[in-house]
Amino acid sequence: MEEIAFNGRILNVNLTTGEIEPEEIPERTYRELLGGNGLGARLLFDRIPADADPLGPDNILGFFPGLLTGTPLFGQRFQVVTKSPKNGGWGDANCGGDFGPMLKFVGYDGILFSGQSETPVYLYIDDDTMELRDASDYWGGLAIEVEDRFKEELGKKVSVALIGPAGENLSYMAGVANERGRLAARSGVGAVMGSKKLKAVVVKPTKKIMSQNKEVILTVKDSLQGFNQGTKKFFTTFGTTGITANSAISGDAPVLNWGGVGIVNLVDNMDMANMNGPVVNESMEKKYACWHCPVACGAESVDGSDRGEFAFPKHTHRPEYETMGAFGVMNGVNDTDSMIAVNHWCNEYGLDTISAGAAISFATECFENGLLTKEDTDGIELSWGNASSMLQALHQIGKREGALGELLADGTTVAAEKMGPAAQEFVTAIDGEEPPMHDPKLDIGFAASYALDPTPARHTIWSPGKSSKFPTMPKAPEDKKQFTGQAPIHKAAHEQAHVMNSSGMCYFVYTMAPTDRIPEWINLVTGWDTTHEELDEVGERIANLRMAFAVKHGNNPAAREVPGRLLGNPAQTSGPHEGFTIDLETMKREWYDEAGWDQETSAPSREKLESLGLADVADALSV
Repeated sequence: MEEIAFNGRILNVNLTTGEIEPEEIPERTYRELLGGNGLGARLLFDRIPADADPLGPDNILGFFPGLLTGTPLFGQRFQVVTKSPKNGGWGDANCGGDFGPMLKFVGYDGILFSGQSETPVYLYIDDDTMELRDASDYWGGLAIEVEDRFKEELGKKVSVALIGPAGENLSYMAGVANERGRLAARSGVGAVMGSKKLKAVVVKPTKKIMSQNKEVILTVKDSLQGFNQGTKKFFTTFGTTGITANSAISGDAPVLNWGGVGIVNLVDNMDMANMNGPVVNESMEKKYACWHCPVACGAESVDGSDRGEFAFPKHTHRPEYETMGAFGVMNGVNDTDSMIAVNHWCNEYGLDTISAGAAISFATECFENGLLTKEDTDGIELSWGNASSMLQALHQIGKREGALGELLADGTTVAAEKMGPAAQEFVTAIDGEEPPMHDPKLDIGFAASYALDPTPARHTIWSPGKSSKFPTMPKAPEDKKQFTGQAPIHKAAHEQAHVMNSSGMCYFVYTMAPTDRIPEWINLVTGWDTTHEELDEVGERIANLRMAFAVKHGNNPAAREVPGRLLGNPAQTSGPHEGFTIDLETMKREWYDEAGWDQETSAPSREKLESLGLADVADALSV
C-alpha cells in the first residue's frame, strides 16, 4: 500500500542532552500492539528502570496516537504514558482534540521524552524541523493563553500539547492540555511533564488525512449507518453534561464526598435543577467536535464575562459530566455559571477536574468536621453548596498557592497524610487516585476496575469495553449484582478497552459504532488480515504489559485498599444502594484466576506471558 495508517517511526528526545533521534518501529510491533498505550506500554516497560523517580530524569513521558488516529475510520485520540507519581506504577491518560492526528501528520507515531532540561523548553516539529526551543517566556503562563500565543506566533495550523501552572508546580493532579481545554488528565502526567521543564510540544503538519481513499470513505459512510442514532443524537445535543441531574438521583453520581445520598441530600436541600443539559446549553453558542469525530459531543460557550465572580470567556468548553459531578454533585453546588467557570479554570491551570473537585469535596468535609480551620484554608469558609468558596479553593490549588493550595495540590491521599490519621475517614482515593463520578454500587464492574486495573480509579476501561460488539465477547451474568461468574466479562472488557485506546478510538464512538467491524477497518488502512480473535490477543497482550510494568515498579493492585464508602461498607441506610455491600474479594479472585495473574503479587504467570510472545517480560519479572 502506498499510504497506511502508521508512519513506522517514533521520536526519542533526550531533554538532558538535547538530542533528538528518530527510531524505526517494525510493522510486526504495530500488529502486536496497534499504537497508543499498547506501543507505549511495550517501550516504557523496556526503558524505564524499576527504581526511577517518577519526577526524576530516568522517567520517560510518552505521547502515542492510536493506530487509526488520523484516518477517516474514527481515530482521533492519543495517550500520554509514564510512570505515575501518584502510585509509582503504570500511568496513562487519554485525550481527544487535534494533537494526536497532527502528530501523525508530521510523520511520527509517538514521542518519548527522557532526561530533564535545566531550563523551560518546548519541542517544535514541522515537515523540515525538529528542535528544542527556549520556553522561558511561556513558563508560568495559563494553558489556553499560551496555546493561543503559539498559534499567533507560529501560525494557526499548529497543534499544541502543553501544561499549565499546575504541571509546572508538579501537582499530582496536573494533566496535559490541547485544543484549548481538552486534557489528558489522569495519573499525574502533567507533573511528569513539568518535572522535565517541558512546557509544550508544538507540531505544524502540511500532510492531511492518512489512508483516505474511495474504499475507506465508502466504508466510513456505511459504518455510520450502523451507529446507535438515538444515543448519538443525545450526546451531540447535550454532551455528557446531559446525564448529570439524573445520575445524581439514580445512584450513579457520588454525593458529598461519597458520604451522601442523592434523593436525601440533594432533592430536599440542594436541588440539582441547574445541572442538566438544556440549562447548560443556554450558555453554549456552537457545537464542537474533536478532529473529524462524527458524534461532536462538545460545545463552546457564549461570552460569559458578565457573570460576575463566575465569569468565563467566549469559546469555553461545555463542562463534561465528570466535571459537573465532581464540582457540582460532590460539593452540593447547583449553579450553572460556576460549573462553566470552574471548568474553564481547570483547563487554564491544566488540572484534572475529577481529582480537583474531589479534593475540594474532601477538604469541605474535613472543614465541617473540624479537621481544617480557616487558618488552614487561607480564610476560605468551606461548606457544602458554596460555589464561591469552591472557586476560591480551585485557584489556590491551580497556583499551588497558600496553605490550602499546598495541602491539596497533590490530591487527597497526600493531603490526608499531612493532616494525620483522623483525615483518613474522608479519603476516597484508591492508590492515590480520586475515583470518577460513577458509583460501583450501581455497576459492580466499576469496583473491580477501580481497584485492580494497573491505573486505579479509571472508569473509561470497564464501561466502554463491556459494550464491545465483537462476536467473541462473553456474556455477562443476567444478575448484574451477582459477584461470582463476572471474571470472563471483566477480563474481556478491559482487554477490549485496550484495543479501543490503542486504536485511537473515542469512548463514545466505540460505544455507539458497529465495533464488530473493527478488524475490517484496521485491515483497510494497513493491508493486514487481522481478525476478532487476533485483536482479542492484542488486547490481552497490552493488559499484561501494563500489569507487568506495575509489578516491575513495585506497584501491586492486588494489595490496594478500597475505601469503604465506595463498596458500601458500612451499607447506606437509604437510597438506591440501601443495604448493599460489594464483595470485591470474590471478583478479584475470579478475575485474576481468569487472567493468569498472581493473587498476592499481581504478577502475570510465565505461561501467560509466553503465550502472548512476552517471554522476555517474564524473564525481567523473574516469574
